[in-house]
Amino acid sequence: MKRLLLLAFFFSSLNSYSQGQKKVKIDWIPLDKAEAFSEKYDKNIFILFYRPGCDYCEKMKKETLTDPEVVKIINENFMPVMINGKSKEPITYNNTLYINDVSIKEDPKSTWRHNLFAELVDAVKGNYYWPDVVIIDREKEKLAQFPGFQPKAQLLRGLKAYTKD
Repeated sequence: MKRLLLLAFFFSSLNSYSQGQKKVKIDWIPLDKAEAFSEKYDKNIFILFYRPGCDYCEKMKKETLTDPEVVKIINENFMPVMINGKSKEPITYNNTLYINDVSIKEDPKSTWRHNLFAELVDAVKGNYYWPDVVIIDREKEKLAQFPGFQPKAQLLRGLKAYTKD
């Protein structure tokens, strides 16, 4: 009986402890839901374009996008979406179908970028940088672009201009 009570106490304390924890993960959602929720809740869309095998993309995901302050700002003020900018999957955005139209025969390693990336990301001095963050408003207008790895302080400075606080 004592063991049963001890186990019940242990699990109830774990449950109450975990409920008070701050979120340390961004609530990534699909682009179609972000578009609908952006209009419904009047929030901007935060799109992170990454590519597989990109060291700076991984660094940003592990360092910047796991920081509690960054997570809080993004989760509370944006509809966050993460997109593989080299994916071969079709993506519908703003009622338009976007594809990565370089064929596997032309590009077996898929080194080109998705057409949605090309639509939303502008080259900086003739170059594209990975990762790339794009902020879109509820009317599907691009508000900002943050190219390349963004350390915590730099990303927070950029995002604060697009928060409601």
